[in-house]
Amino acid sequence: MNEKHPTIVDVAEQAGVSIATVSRALSGGPVSAASRQKVEQAMEALNYQPGSARAAAKKETEKCIAAVLSSQTSPYYAAMCEGITAEAARNGYKLVVLSYPEGTGCQTVTNDLLDMQPVGALLAGFAVESSAGQEVTRACLQRIQQAMPLVAIGPPIEGIECARLTSDPSQCIRKAMAHLTMLGHRKIAFVGGDRSARFSVIRENAYYEERKRLGCVENPMYVMLTGCTPQAGELGVSILLGNLARADYPTAIVAINDMVALGALRELQRSGLQVPQDMALVGCDNAFFAPYLTPSLTTVDLHPYEHGRSAMAELILSINAGHPISFNQTYESSLIVRESCGAALGVRTF
Repeated sequence: MNEKHPTIVDVAEQAGVSIATVSRALSGGPVSAASRQKVEQAMEALNYQPGSARAAAKKETEKCIAAVLSSQTSPYYAAMCEGITAEAARNGYKLVVLSYPEGTGCQTVTNDLLDMQPVGALLAGFAVESSAGQEVTRACLQRIQQAMPLVAIGPPIEGIECARLTSDPSQCIRKAMAHLTMLGHRKIAFVGGDRSARFSVIRENAYYEERKRLGCVENPMYVMLTGCTPQAGELGVSILLGNLARADYPTAIVAINDMVALGALRELQRSGLQVPQDMALVGCDNAFFAPYLTPSLTTVDLHPYEHGRSAMAELILSINAGHPISFNQTYESSLIVRESCGAALGVRTF
Protein backbone atom coordinates (compact mmCIF):
# COMPACT_ATOMS: atom_id res chain seq x y z
CA MET A 1 0.00 0.00 0.00
CA ASN A 2 3.10 2.22 0.35
CA GLU A 3 4.30 1.60 -3.19
CA LYS A 4 6.65 4.39 -4.36
CA HIS A 5 5.46 6.12 -7.53
CA PRO A 6 8.06 7.41 -10.03
CA THR A 7 8.58 11.17 -9.90
CA ILE A 8 9.52 13.85 -12.43
CA VAL A 9 13.11 13.50 -11.19
CA ASP A 10 13.09 9.81 -12.12
CA VAL A 11 11.73 10.66 -15.58
CA ALA A 12 14.45 13.27 -16.15
CA GLU A 13 17.16 10.84 -15.09
CA GLN A 14 15.73 8.05 -17.28
CA ALA A 15 15.44 10.38 -20.30
CA GLY A 16 18.84 12.04 -19.78
CA VAL A 17 17.36 15.54 -19.81
CA SER A 18 16.84 18.27 -17.24
CA ILE A 19 13.86 18.43 -14.86
CA ALA A 20 12.90 21.71 -16.53
CA THR A 21 12.73 19.95 -19.91
CA VAL A 22 10.44 17.27 -18.48
CA SER A 23 8.26 19.95 -16.90
CA ARG A 24 7.94 21.83 -20.20
CA ALA A 25 7.14 18.60 -22.06
CA LEU A 26 4.35 17.79 -19.57
CA SER A 27 2.87 21.28 -19.73
CA GLY A 28 3.04 21.54 -23.52
CA GLY A 29 5.85 24.09 -23.49
CA PRO A 30 8.62 24.55 -26.10
CA VAL A 31 10.68 21.35 -26.28
CA SER A 32 12.54 19.85 -29.22
CA ALA A 33 10.96 16.84 -30.90
CA ALA A 34 13.93 14.67 -29.86
CA SER A 35 13.68 15.69 -26.20
CA ARG A 36 9.92 15.24 -26.15
CA GLN A 37 10.33 11.72 -27.55
CA LYS A 38 12.92 10.88 -24.86
CA VAL A 39 10.56 12.13 -22.12
CA GLU A 40 7.62 10.16 -23.49
CA GLN A 41 9.71 6.98 -23.74
CA ALA A 42 10.98 7.47 -20.16
CA MET A 43 7.42 7.99 -18.87
CA GLU A 44 6.26 4.81 -20.59
CA ALA A 45 9.22 2.79 -19.28
CA LEU A 46 8.62 3.98 -15.70
CA ASN A 47 4.81 3.82 -15.98
CA TYR A 48 4.87 7.43 -14.80
CA GLN A 49 1.63 9.28 -14.17
CA PRO A 50 1.57 13.03 -13.51
CA GLY A 51 0.33 13.92 -10.03
CA SER A 52 -3.04 15.07 -11.35
CA ALA A 53 -3.57 11.72 -13.08
CA ARG A 54 -2.70 9.80 -9.91
CA ALA A 55 -5.02 12.00 -7.91
CA ALA A 56 -7.81 11.35 -10.41
CA ALA A 57 -7.19 7.61 -10.23
CA LYS A 58 -7.24 7.72 -6.43
CA LYS A 59 -10.43 9.75 -6.43
CA GLU A 60 -11.98 7.18 -8.78
CA THR A 61 -11.47 4.43 -6.16
CA GLU A 62 -12.40 6.49 -3.08
CA LYS A 63 -16.01 5.20 -3.12
CA CYS A 64 -15.46 1.94 -4.98
CA ILE A 65 -16.34 -1.39 -3.33
CA ALA A 66 -15.39 -4.78 -4.78
CA ALA A 67 -17.67 -7.82 -4.54
CA VAL A 68 -16.26 -11.26 -5.37
CA LEU A 69 -18.90 -13.84 -6.35
CA SER A 70 -18.56 -17.42 -7.59
CA SER A 71 -20.82 -16.91 -10.59
CA GLN A 72 -23.04 -14.18 -11.94
CA THR A 73 -25.07 -16.70 -13.96
CA SER A 74 -26.20 -18.82 -10.99
CA PRO A 75 -29.72 -17.77 -9.92
CA TYR A 76 -28.58 -17.84 -6.28
CA TYR A 77 -25.63 -15.49 -6.82
CA ALA A 78 -27.61 -13.35 -9.28
CA ALA A 79 -30.21 -12.68 -6.58
CA MET A 80 -27.45 -11.99 -4.05
CA CYS A 81 -25.79 -9.59 -6.50
CA GLU A 82 -29.06 -7.68 -6.88
CA GLY A 83 -29.15 -7.07 -3.13
CA ILE A 84 -25.48 -6.07 -3.03
CA THR A 85 -25.89 -3.67 -5.95
CA ALA A 86 -29.05 -2.06 -4.60
CA GLU A 87 -27.51 -1.32 -1.19
CA ALA A 88 -24.25 0.01 -2.67
CA ALA A 89 -26.17 2.36 -4.99
CA ARG A 90 -28.45 3.51 -2.16
CA ASN A 91 -25.38 4.64 -0.22
CA GLY A 92 -23.65 6.29 -3.17
CA TYR A 93 -20.90 3.71 -3.66
CA LYS A 94 -19.62 2.39 -6.96
CA LEU A 95 -19.52 -1.39 -7.18
CA VAL A 96 -17.09 -3.60 -9.08
CA VAL A 97 -18.30 -7.22 -9.28
CA LEU A 98 -15.55 -9.78 -9.85
CA SER A 99 -16.21 -13.37 -10.87
CA TYR A 100 -13.62 -15.99 -11.75
CA PRO A 101 -13.50 -19.28 -13.66
CA GLU A 102 -13.83 -22.47 -11.63
CA GLY A 103 -10.53 -23.50 -10.11
CA THR A 104 -9.14 -19.96 -9.71
CA GLY A 105 -6.87 -19.81 -6.69
CA CYS A 106 -7.57 -17.60 -3.70
CA GLN A 107 -4.17 -15.96 -4.25
CA THR A 108 -5.37 -14.57 -7.59
CA VAL A 109 -8.42 -12.99 -5.96
CA THR A 110 -6.30 -11.55 -3.18
CA ASN A 111 -3.72 -10.05 -5.53
CA ASP A 112 -6.44 -8.51 -7.69
CA LEU A 113 -8.09 -6.88 -4.68
CA LEU A 114 -4.80 -5.56 -3.31
CA ASP A 115 -3.91 -4.13 -6.72
CA MET A 116 -7.34 -2.55 -7.09
CA GLN A 117 -7.39 -1.18 -3.53
CA PRO A 118 -11.15 -0.61 -3.16
CA VAL A 119 -12.41 0.92 0.07
CA GLY A 120 -13.89 -2.43 1.07
CA ALA A 121 -14.43 -5.99 -0.14
CA LEU A 122 -17.38 -8.38 0.03
CA LEU A 123 -16.61 -12.06 -0.60
CA ALA A 124 -19.07 -14.86 -1.33
CA GLY A 125 -18.77 -18.30 -2.90
CA PHE A 126 -15.52 -20.11 -3.59
CA ALA A 127 -13.38 -17.36 -2.06
CA VAL A 128 -14.70 -18.29 1.41
CA GLU A 129 -16.24 -21.74 0.87
CA SER A 130 -13.50 -23.88 -0.62
CA SER A 131 -13.00 -27.05 1.43
CA ALA A 132 -9.44 -27.50 0.12
CA GLY A 133 -6.44 -25.50 1.29
CA GLN A 134 -8.04 -23.83 4.29
CA GLU A 135 -4.64 -22.57 5.46
CA VAL A 136 -4.13 -20.82 2.12
CA THR A 137 -7.64 -19.37 2.20
CA ARG A 138 -7.14 -18.12 5.75
CA ALA A 139 -3.80 -16.50 4.87
CA CYS A 140 -5.32 -14.79 1.82
CA LEU A 141 -8.28 -13.43 3.75
CA GLN A 142 -5.97 -12.13 6.46
CA ARG A 143 -3.99 -10.21 3.81
CA ILE A 144 -7.18 -8.68 2.46
CA GLN A 145 -8.43 -7.86 5.95
CA GLN A 146 -5.21 -6.01 6.77
CA ALA A 147 -5.67 -3.80 3.71
CA MET A 148 -9.41 -3.02 3.78
CA PRO A 149 -12.71 -3.69 5.59
CA LEU A 150 -14.00 -7.17 4.76
CA VAL A 151 -17.41 -8.86 4.91
CA ALA A 152 -17.99 -12.52 4.00
CA ILE A 153 -21.14 -14.43 3.08
CA GLY A 154 -20.62 -18.08 3.93
CA PRO A 155 -19.53 -20.49 6.66
CA PRO A 156 -17.07 -19.13 9.26
CA ILE A 157 -13.34 -19.60 8.88
CA GLU A 158 -11.32 -20.02 12.04
CA GLY A 159 -8.91 -17.14 12.61
CA ILE A 160 -10.81 -14.65 10.44
CA GLU A 161 -12.58 -12.02 12.49
CA CYS A 162 -14.88 -10.05 10.20
CA ALA A 163 -18.57 -9.47 9.66
CA ARG A 164 -19.98 -12.80 8.39
CA LEU A 165 -23.52 -13.52 7.28
CA THR A 166 -24.88 -16.87 6.17
CA SER A 167 -27.71 -19.34 6.23
CA ASP A 168 -27.13 -22.57 8.11
CA PRO A 169 -25.96 -24.73 5.14
CA SER A 170 -27.47 -27.82 6.75
CA GLN A 171 -30.86 -26.31 7.53
CA CYS A 172 -32.28 -26.60 4.02
CA ILE A 173 -31.57 -30.35 3.99
CA ARG A 174 -33.01 -30.84 7.46
CA LYS A 175 -36.19 -28.99 6.54
CA ALA A 176 -36.57 -30.89 3.28
CA MET A 177 -36.02 -34.27 4.99
CA ALA A 178 -38.41 -33.42 7.84
CA HIS A 179 -41.12 -32.41 5.39
CA LEU A 180 -40.73 -35.51 3.23
CA THR A 181 -40.79 -37.90 6.19
CA MET A 182 -43.86 -36.10 7.49
CA LEU A 183 -45.46 -37.00 4.15
CA GLY A 184 -44.56 -40.65 4.74
CA HIS A 185 -41.33 -41.01 2.73
CA ARG A 186 -38.54 -43.19 4.12
CA LYS A 187 -36.63 -43.97 0.91
CA ILE A 188 -35.09 -40.55 0.25
CA ALA A 189 -32.13 -39.97 -2.09
CA PHE A 190 -29.66 -37.06 -2.12
CA VAL A 191 -28.53 -35.81 -5.54
CA GLY A 192 -25.88 -33.24 -6.42
CA GLY A 193 -22.92 -31.51 -4.83
CA ASP A 194 -19.26 -32.39 -4.50
CA ARG A 195 -16.65 -32.20 -1.78
CA SER A 196 -14.74 -29.18 -3.09
CA ALA A 197 -17.07 -26.69 -1.37
CA ARG A 198 -17.78 -26.58 2.35
CA PHE A 199 -21.50 -25.87 1.91
CA SER A 200 -21.79 -29.06 -0.15
CA VAL A 201 -19.98 -31.16 2.45
CA ILE A 202 -22.15 -29.70 5.23
CA ARG A 203 -25.36 -30.50 3.32
CA GLU A 204 -24.21 -34.02 2.53
CA ASN A 205 -23.43 -34.66 6.20
CA ALA A 206 -26.80 -33.20 7.21
CA TYR A 207 -28.48 -35.70 4.89
CA TYR A 208 -26.69 -38.62 6.57
CA GLU A 209 -27.57 -37.33 10.04
CA GLU A 210 -31.24 -36.73 9.22
CA ARG A 211 -31.56 -40.03 7.38
CA LYS A 212 -30.44 -41.85 10.50
CA ARG A 213 -32.39 -39.68 12.92
CA LEU A 214 -35.63 -40.01 10.98
CA GLY A 215 -35.34 -43.74 10.42
CA CYS A 216 -34.93 -43.58 6.63
CA VAL A 217 -33.51 -46.34 4.44
CA GLU A 218 -29.70 -46.22 4.33
CA ASN A 219 -28.77 -47.24 0.79
CA PRO A 220 -25.36 -46.10 -0.52
CA MET A 221 -26.85 -45.76 -4.01
CA TYR A 222 -29.15 -43.05 -2.70
CA VAL A 223 -26.25 -40.55 -2.62
CA MET A 224 -25.15 -39.10 -5.97
CA LEU A 225 -22.46 -36.41 -5.67
CA THR A 226 -22.52 -35.42 -9.33
CA GLY A 227 -22.07 -31.63 -9.13
CA CYS A 228 -24.23 -28.52 -8.90
CA THR A 229 -25.58 -28.00 -12.43
CA PRO A 230 -28.73 -29.17 -14.26
CA GLN A 231 -26.53 -31.70 -16.07
CA ALA A 232 -25.43 -32.99 -12.66
CA GLY A 233 -29.09 -33.55 -11.77
CA GLU A 234 -29.71 -35.47 -14.97
CA LEU A 235 -26.60 -37.59 -14.47
CA GLY A 236 -27.34 -38.30 -10.82
CA VAL A 237 -30.88 -39.51 -11.50
CA SER A 238 -29.73 -41.52 -14.52
CA ILE A 239 -27.12 -43.38 -12.45
CA LEU A 240 -29.56 -43.79 -9.57
CA LEU A 241 -32.28 -45.38 -11.69
CA GLY A 242 -29.84 -47.39 -13.78
CA ASN A 243 -28.31 -49.15 -10.77
CA LEU A 244 -31.43 -49.97 -8.77
CA ALA A 245 -34.28 -52.41 -9.25
CA ARG A 246 -37.63 -50.68 -9.58
CA ALA A 247 -38.67 -51.97 -6.15
CA ASP A 248 -35.62 -50.24 -4.63
CA TYR A 249 -36.20 -46.83 -6.21
CA PRO A 250 -36.35 -43.98 -3.70
CA THR A 251 -39.78 -42.42 -3.31
CA ALA A 252 -38.30 -38.93 -2.94
CA ILE A 253 -35.20 -36.96 -3.94
CA VAL A 254 -33.60 -34.01 -2.18
CA ALA A 255 -31.49 -32.01 -4.65
CA ILE A 256 -28.60 -29.92 -3.34
CA ASN A 257 -29.91 -26.88 -5.23
CA ASP A 258 -32.65 -25.92 -7.68
CA MET A 259 -30.34 -26.16 -10.69
CA VAL A 260 -29.74 -29.82 -9.87
CA ALA A 261 -33.47 -30.28 -9.22
CA LEU A 262 -34.16 -28.86 -12.69
CA GLY A 263 -32.02 -31.54 -14.33
CA ALA A 264 -33.36 -34.24 -12.00
CA LEU A 265 -36.93 -33.39 -12.95
CA ARG A 266 -36.12 -33.63 -16.65
CA GLU A 267 -34.46 -37.04 -16.24
CA LEU A 268 -37.30 -38.41 -14.09
CA GLN A 269 -39.85 -37.37 -16.69
CA ARG A 270 -37.70 -38.73 -19.51
CA SER A 271 -37.56 -42.05 -17.64
CA GLY A 272 -41.37 -42.23 -17.54
CA LEU A 273 -41.72 -41.37 -13.85
CA GLN A 274 -44.28 -38.85 -12.69
CA VAL A 275 -43.46 -36.21 -10.12
CA PRO A 276 -44.73 -36.32 -7.40
CA GLN A 277 -46.88 -39.43 -7.96
CA ASP A 278 -43.94 -41.81 -8.52
CA MET A 279 -41.19 -39.76 -6.91
CA ALA A 280 -41.32 -36.54 -4.91
CA LEU A 281 -38.68 -33.86 -5.48
CA VAL A 282 -37.40 -31.01 -3.29
CA GLY A 283 -34.75 -28.45 -4.23
CA CYS A 284 -32.92 -25.66 -2.45
CA ASP A 285 -32.47 -21.90 -3.16
CA ASN A 286 -35.98 -20.98 -4.41
CA ALA A 287 -34.60 -19.95 -7.81
CA PHE A 288 -36.75 -17.65 -9.93
CA PHE A 289 -37.82 -20.53 -12.18
CA ALA A 290 -39.02 -22.84 -9.37
CA PRO A 291 -42.70 -21.76 -9.46
CA TYR A 292 -42.83 -22.11 -13.25
CA LEU A 293 -41.72 -25.73 -13.62
CA THR A 294 -44.24 -28.51 -14.26
CA PRO A 295 -44.84 -29.48 -11.56
CA SER A 296 -43.81 -26.37 -9.62
CA LEU A 297 -40.81 -27.07 -7.41
CA THR A 298 -40.91 -27.40 -3.64
CA THR A 299 -37.73 -25.80 -2.36
CA VAL A 300 -36.05 -24.00 0.54
CA ASP A 301 -35.56 -20.25 0.24
CA LEU A 302 -32.20 -19.06 1.60
CA HIS A 303 -33.05 -15.38 0.95
CA PRO A 304 -29.87 -14.51 -1.01
CA TYR A 305 -31.11 -11.01 -1.91
CA GLU A 306 -31.40 -10.15 1.78
CA HIS A 307 -27.99 -11.70 2.47
CA GLY A 308 -26.40 -9.53 -0.19
CA ARG A 309 -28.19 -6.36 0.91
CA SER A 310 -27.37 -6.88 4.60
CA ALA A 311 -23.74 -7.79 3.92
CA MET A 312 -23.24 -4.64 1.86
CA ALA A 313 -24.91 -2.54 4.58
CA GLU A 314 -22.51 -3.97 7.18
CA LEU A 315 -19.50 -3.38 4.94
CA ILE A 316 -20.49 0.26 4.38
CA LEU A 317 -20.97 0.67 8.13
CA SER A 318 -17.45 -0.64 8.68
CA ILE A 319 -16.03 1.66 5.99
CA ASN A 320 -17.75 4.71 7.45
CA ALA A 321 -16.74 3.79 11.00
CA GLY A 322 -13.10 3.57 9.95
CA HIS A 323 -12.47 0.26 11.71
CA PRO A 324 -13.30 -3.44 11.16
CA ILE A 325 -16.59 -4.86 12.44
CA SER A 326 -16.65 -8.47 13.56
CA PHE A 327 -19.75 -10.59 14.17
CA ASN A 328 -21.56 -13.69 12.91
CA GLN A 329 -25.20 -13.61 11.80
CA THR A 330 -27.13 -16.67 10.63
CA TYR A 331 -30.37 -16.24 8.70
CA GLU A 332 -33.38 -18.54 8.93
CA SER A 333 -34.41 -20.30 5.71
CA SER A 334 -38.01 -20.99 4.63
CA LEU A 335 -39.50 -24.15 3.16
CA ILE A 336 -41.68 -23.24 0.16
CA VAL A 337 -44.15 -26.06 -0.47
CA ARG A 338 -45.29 -26.46 -4.08
CA GLU A 339 -46.50 -29.31 -6.27
CA SER A 340 -43.36 -31.43 -6.68
CA CYS A 341 -43.52 -32.89 -3.15
CA GLY A 342 -47.21 -33.87 -3.40
CA ALA A 343 -48.39 -31.73 -0.46
CA ALA A 344 -50.60 -28.67 -0.13
CA LEU A 345 -48.94 -25.43 -1.20
CA GLY A 346 -47.60 -22.78 1.16
CA VAL A 347 -44.66 -21.66 3.30
CA ARG A 348 -43.34 -23.69 6.24
CA THR A 349 -41.21 -21.92 8.87
CA PHE A 350 -40.37 -24.94 11.05
